[in-house]
Amino acid sequence: MFSDGLLYRSINQFVGSYTSHYIGVPLHKSYYSTISQTTCKNSRNSVDGRVYNTGFNEKNFSLLLGYQKGNNYSHFNITYYDNEQGIPDGSRNPETRQFTKQIHEAEEDVMENRPIVSDKELNSYSLSPLHQNIRHLRIYTNNHYETSIGDFYANVGYQRNNRIEYNHPTQTSQAGMFVRLNTLNYSFRFIPNNTGNFEFSFGANGMLQNNKNKDATDFPIPNYNLTDTGVFAYAKWSKNRWNVSGGVRYDHRNLRWDDFYVATDPATGFDRQVSAGTPDANHQFSAYQKKFNGVSASLGASYKLASQLYIKANIGRAYRAPNITEMASNGLDPGAHIIYLGNKNFDPEFSFQQDLSLIASYRDFSGEINAFNNNMDNFIYLTMLLDKDGKPQTDAQGNRTYQYQQAKARLYGLEAYFALHPQALKGWTLSNSIALVYGFNKNPEFKDKGTNGEYLPLIAPLKWLGKLEKNFTLRKNNWKNITPMVEAEYNAAQNRYLGLNQTESYTPSYFLMNIGISSEWKVGNKSSLMCNLQVNNVFDRAYQSHLSRLKYFEPQETINTGYRGIYNMGRNFALKLVFSY
Repeated sequence: MFSDGLLYRSINQFVGSYTSHYIGVPLHKSYYSTISQTTCKNSRNSVDGRVYNTGFNEKNFSLLLGYQKGNNYSHFNITYYDNEQGIPDGSRNPETRQFTKQIHEAEEDVMENRPIVSDKELNSYSLSPLHQNIRHLRIYTNNHYETSIGDFYANVGYQRNNRIEYNHPTQTSQAGMFVRLNTLNYSFRFIPNNTGNFEFSFGANGMLQNNKNKDATDFPIPNYNLTDTGVFAYAKWSKNRWNVSGGVRYDHRNLRWDDFYVATDPATGFDRQVSAGTPDANHQFSAYQKKFNGVSASLGASYKLASQLYIKANIGRAYRAPNITEMASNGLDPGAHIIYLGNKNFDPEFSFQQDLSLIASYRDFSGEINAFNNNMDNFIYLTMLLDKDGKPQTDAQGNRTYQYQQAKARLYGLEAYFALHPQALKGWTLSNSIALVYGFNKNPEFKDKGTNGEYLPLIAPLKWLGKLEKNFTLRKNNWKNITPMVEAEYNAAQNRYLGLNQTESYTPSYFLMNIGISSEWKVGNKSSLMCNLQVNNVFDRAYQSHLSRLKYFEPQETINTGYRGIYNMGRNFALKLVFSY
């Protein structure tokens, strides 16, 4: 796969299996492994040209070992992900709008005086010294065993995530942020043998989590320990045209952290983690512990209106405890270029949702429409803070400050899908999907205020996606098929945004076209090679997604061009090869 600046340098894959017999029952053993590396230089678009510090270098490894005996199986999985990625900040020369780069620290870093990034740096695969490194190790197993009284499922996994962000141009080996997150996940479920029209299951799942700050200079969250435990029960009844199902779940969370102190290191001039008795130490995080509890439940039913036509309805109450970022944040996230402030007094989110769906599946067409309404208590969202002059509150590098808030909220909308696949025009498919969501802050203070507080942030606008494709079956010289396609995407303007305190801004509509072609060849008796070539954003349209944070990455005023922030990727090419055997 490649795009303008994107190149897969190597990919290796090994798959195999074999079958033996044990006491007359087939025993199937399997193994699967992949190794890949992706290198990308800075992306480009028609407005910004090459966007400085958007390149990355990504490595992936996965291994699966498993066996199956009858309907029983056990799988053991290991995955490792290593991503080095640039950290764009959008700083530019105020007269030419060319990208500039940071070479000084703190007060010495005057943004208007930053040097312009050279063409060589913009077109290089080498990463800037200011980048982040994410290393994620995951080891997990999933198992299923049948017993005389029912089926038992067990999943256990361990994850270690290291996130390192380098944001010091004068000491490039010194991490600005370095957090290590260890997580143990578990899930157990038992399904007794069904009786009559009833199905029943129950189980438990949860996680143990520990976060620790390592050798760094910025500490946006504390060292913490988190324990999640949940138990649940689910039942389903089916008869004639009816299916009725329901479930209930109880969750408990225990979150705690200890006192955390920070002081300036006289040797480097940067902050570092210190003990409580260190002179001039700053008490960054005070010791804290809180427990959260919540009950979730749902009840739903489906009815068969006709042979291929169904109607579904569901009501449910959901629970979500605040996460560590929403509660404890107190500092800069270098990779996001945002100073986050949390709130330790937050309560859990609760929601009451209703869904109604109509589903059709016929020979020549199929479709589905889903409408939902969700009323939420204690909804958590972000809003920007202003300084005394009414401007965004920023530090010397232009990083803005956001604080988490909580209020009643309402979300409602619909999703719809419709596809034509007429048998009279064999191989032709025309599919369409549409999604629309509205979000409102129900705090009485913002009633009828519109963009000045009534609308929730980070709500996607109306989106339509259409695709026309034709599959030609060839069966000639081992060439099995060829499928050209054309795809159109329309995103409406988002004028329902959180403009209060300049948290968000209006996003205009945009229309994108993609084209592609795929084909498959038979290689040998059991092997095949599939090739897919796609051109995205064919007309190189300049646009900004409403949900992109890069939209706001232009910290200082520049020449009056009508453009602001970083734009999404322009025309790009993708090639994918899949070999199956």
